[in-house]
Amino acid sequence: MELWRETKYFFRRFARIKKLEKSFEISTSVDSAKNELSFPVFNNPLISIIIPYFNQENYTWNCLKSIHENLPNASFEIILVNDNSTEQPDFSMASNVRIINNEENLGFLRSVNVAIQQAKGQFVYLLNNDTVVRKGFLDELLFVFDNFENVGAVGSMLLNADGSLQEAGSVFMKDCRIWQVVGKKKSYYPEFNYIYKVDYCSGCSLMFRKYSDNGKLNLFDEEFAPAYFEETDLCFRLKYEQGKDVYFTPFSKVIHFNGVSYNSNIAFTAKKQELFERNLTIFKRKWQKQIDAIKAEKTQSRILEINENKSIVFYNGVVPEHDTNSGELRLTEIVKAYKRKNYFVCIIAPKNKIDNPYNEYFQRLGVCVYYEHQKTDDRKKFLKRLRLQSPISWFYAVKMFLKNYQRALSANPDSKLIYDMVDIHHLRYQRAIKLEPKRFSHKKNYRKYLRQEKFAAKKANLVVTISDDEKAYMRNFVGGDQMITISNIHYIKKNLQEVPSFDGRNGILFVGSVHPPNIDAVNFLVNEIMPLVWQIDDTIKVHIVGNVNQVMSEISHPNVFFHGFISDMDPFLLESRLMVAPLRYGAGVKGKIGQAFEYFLPVVTTSIGAEGMGLENGVNALIADEKHDFAGKIMELYQNRELWKEIQANSERSLSLFSLEMLEQKIELIEHLKQ
Repeated sequence: MELWRETKYFFRRFARIKKLEKSFEISTSVDSAKNELSFPVFNNPLISIIIPYFNQENYTWNCLKSIHENLPNASFEIILVNDNSTEQPDFSMASNVRIINNEENLGFLRSVNVAIQQAKGQFVYLLNNDTVVRKGFLDELLFVFDNFENVGAVGSMLLNADGSLQEAGSVFMKDCRIWQVVGKKKSYYPEFNYIYKVDYCSGCSLMFRKYSDNGKLNLFDEEFAPAYFEETDLCFRLKYEQGKDVYFTPFSKVIHFNGVSYNSNIAFTAKKQELFERNLTIFKRKWQKQIDAIKAEKTQSRILEINENKSIVFYNGVVPEHDTNSGELRLTEIVKAYKRKNYFVCIIAPKNKIDNPYNEYFQRLGVCVYYEHQKTDDRKKFLKRLRLQSPISWFYAVKMFLKNYQRALSANPDSKLIYDMVDIHHLRYQRAIKLEPKRFSHKKNYRKYLRQEKFAAKKANLVVTISDDEKAYMRNFVGGDQMITISNIHYIKKNLQEVPSFDGRNGILFVGSVHPPNIDAVNFLVNEIMPLVWQIDDTIKVHIVGNVNQVMSEISHPNVFFHGFISDMDPFLLESRLMVAPLRYGAGVKGKIGQAFEYFLPVVTTSIGAEGMGLENGVNALIADEKHDFAGKIMELYQNRELWKEIQANSERSLSLFSLEMLEQKIELIEHLKQ
């Protein structure tokens, strides 16, 4: 059966990749037809689009038409720089386009400098006239400035006219060898489809600020006139003099008819080569110290070197679905924390597909996300292509560890293995046996997970537990110096003054997935606890959020509402009077309780629910295990305004163990252990 499933998957994958390859094949030509183009007018444009040209009217019209078809959301102006063309180009049919006419031929570099000095925008966007832009070409460059710190310049993914990859940023390697990040790979390969740092990007689609932080114009150095190395030098100045980073983003795509622009100025190949060599000599003289510091000999090695040669690979069953459950949200926060520490971060999930919407979330954070892109499973080759040096390999749950640790070591024998337990599965089944001692599946799963989790804990270099309680328990199997606790990550999402008061709320909230402890908790709540509550107040409604509804169709009560998965939980967290978590078995830290504290929502839970949370009964939650006691706690908190306000006031303090600052401290400890 397993062999048949894998065979069927192989053929389906083969068909998907063939379709994928075809979808990225395009044929772009220059359309010489003219039609009226009216661009919007902004008095104070944010971005100045600068397009120098020398003759080549058809290419420039083609470029303008593509901008008009893909108008940015950001405010902009368009500046054409006519570099004393020998022909008579006519752009009178393009309204609201500013044209600067050079009285003599200045070349690309000086033409750009003239335009920058006259630009109105805070940002300068250089665009070759021999290009065709795609939707989002400008807004996606601005996205990087808005969402990353210390950005100096951002460049686009450049495509050839047939859709093949032309450039995905450029890097310098040892001995001043320059290489575009391309290789013999496709534009849809995962190693090009995330936002990452480079040494420079081509000036044919490049955005930077008009002024430096000290108020000086960011101009090209005219020592490199008329062309070659001007954008490279600018990016180096932004990086090494202004302390800014240069980024590439694949979300801004531009088709570039390479080798067309300004060919008329530098007519002969020999002269072009002579000019290139001259400017290379100038560049080396100017930046020799920075060039000598580069040790990488391959393009991917240089990408890692820019990230201080720090790398981590996360293995999970899926790309983390951060908006579906607390475990995936926790992993997402860990991923983001490593990005903040300037790590090269990669996520590998088996059978992940290119159209998975969660891919883009992480790619926009600067995370390389693996997905199917070849006809056969090439995860091992992909890892080798990344050229990681002593990477951290982080396995989320025991299943991922067992399936992937050998692959990780095969690709990188010096990899440090981290086994993130998430929760202790065998402990969860051990507790389930106490509730259902005759259920054979619980006993079977207990034995299986005990064996697997002991093996993984001993094999790993470091075991990550979800709470100090679980860390203490795991000392039965592994030394304490090989363990560290990283709990769920929570922080206040609303100010206390913003949330509704006691009287402005009603109803009880339960949040849970199809995880077996949640199913048991819902049955316990609806069938045993709430009938006792409804004897006192039969108007209290119970709202159950999460995909637990998929397996609980047998429950039907006029006061119980199954809402299924909800992407925006705010209304439930702000309008419910309290949250309940009547968990009778399970393990780990309960994200639903932390989520309640984020919104100052008081909680009634069990000892199992409170485990690892540092909760104190009557201080920051009410805790009860038996059904009559639990029902009594619900009514006490539901009806007692003063107690409700007292519990609510302690919500923020309850999250101190789960803060981002605590996460940063734990990652620093891991870095120390890694050394």
